[in-house]
Amino acid sequence: MKQLWRLVQALVALVLVAGSRPTLGAECSAEDVRWVWTGALSEHSLAVRVGLRSGHACAGANGKYALVLHAHPELEPGEKPHAAIAVCRAADASSTVASCDLLDSLHVAREYRYELVLARDDSLVRAGRFRTPPAAGHAFSFRVAFSSCADEASDPQVFEEIAQHDPLFFLHMGDLHYHNLAVNDVARFRDAYHAMFASPAGRAMLAMDVPFAYMWDDHDYGPDNSDRTAPGRDAAVQAYREFVPHYPLAARGPRSAVHQAFTVGRVRFILTDLRAERTPNRAPAAPSKSALGAAQKQWFKEELVRATADPGVALIAWVSTMPWIDDERKWGHFAHEQRELVHFLRAHALNTWVPIVVLSGDAHMLAVDDGSHSPGNLTTLHAAALGRPGSLKGGPYSHGAFPGSGQYGVLDFTDDGARVCVHYRGLRVGAGQLLAFDTCHPERTPPTQPYFPPPVAVRVAMRAWKKAMKRVRPVAVGAIGAVALAVVLVGASELVV
Repeated sequence: MKQLWRLVQALVALVLVAGSRPTLGAECSAEDVRWVWTGALSEHSLAVRVGLRSGHACAGANGKYALVLHAHPELEPGEKPHAAIAVCRAADASSTVASCDLLDSLHVAREYRYELVLARDDSLVRAGRFRTPPAAGHAFSFRVAFSSCADEASDPQVFEEIAQHDPLFFLHMGDLHYHNLAVNDVARFRDAYHAMFASPAGRAMLAMDVPFAYMWDDHDYGPDNSDRTAPGRDAAVQAYREFVPHYPLAARGPRSAVHQAFTVGRVRFILTDLRAERTPNRAPAAPSKSALGAAQKQWFKEELVRATADPGVALIAWVSTMPWIDDERKWGHFAHEQRELVHFLRAHALNTWVPIVVLSGDAHMLAVDDGSHSPGNLTTLHAAALGRPGSLKGGPYSHGAFPGSGQYGVLDFTDDGARVCVHYRGLRVGAGQLLAFDTCHPERTPPTQPYFPPPVAVRVAMRAWKKAMKRVRPVAVGAIGAVALAVVLVGASELVV
């Protein structure tokens, strides 16, 4: 009996292995490719991730490869046709993502068309386009779209509209999905990316055909309001490093936070990770309580000082994925750290010769503060939500706050060689522009509808009421349904009688 049981176990194992591996002799095909995600754009490089179906045959064997990426530049007069080439590499047959990075192989300031092809016969699988900026440190005017907060049920139209603005890249500031995973299982985090990109909203997001710069927030990192104690922290970090076409990460450890920075033209973008090293919100207020963590905070300070001293940088754009102006929640949970950062800015004369602009999502609103109410007098620009219900957080905001869904921001960076100006537009699908601000010419975009939040006690009471209504609503709907059913049954019984 023992031998029979071992035989059954062996057969089951073979079946499971066969189900997760390609059929013997199978070849990689276009059907194996689920999606293509581009990002980390620079003057010479582009990162590309290719999503693969489970059981694909694209991992390659014996040193061979199955997918190749070609990037063809728009030719200049007299230039012969040529292409940058990247081999797409999956870690192994069980991996459902491959990396095809074009590293230090692109021309500056060029339009490119890329083609993902099968290595065996050069047949086309996917195609797209991108354009490289001029060399970092040179005057360059460009456009960026930015926003956050969407899920599989979001309306795809917002992404179709963003694409019409033809941004150089799209800055996604978190909540790429709302799976709220609370388990240390990397497979679940991988599946969350696949699920999002298989949905109509996710397909429309990638169909914008625009490179991404992406930093997560709570719902795509872990559960609501998650922090460094999140059960799935390490799995989330691993999946991010595998699946996201990110810029070089500042922390080298495989389980480190995913903060990063890059330069386009004379603008230095700093993306801080406010989740992976975050102290829990409910921890007692203390100088050691941190949204950044000690190592990332030191890196952030050094980035600010280095960028300010760099003659090739004229503006710093800091991506703080949660609202900077908040006396109660978000950065309000970290009042000691916020004061520390403000004191650091003033001690080093930062935000003086080189302006610092804060870009934020999380709150499902469009909002602008010109620095009048902002700690450190930092200009603050908000854009959200791509596809979630509206919400107001933080404030005051000098130019107003507009909660809603189908919302995004467009940033036009204009560099005349002397300074970099930012023109912000906050837009909503179907309504057009709701808000505008110009950092160099604020008189052209004066405030018309400032937003001042209600007192803290009122805000707390309003949130408690909303949460109570969410719990009551299903019960109420069920009760109403039961009453309606009873009425129908009584009526039916009377008809029978």
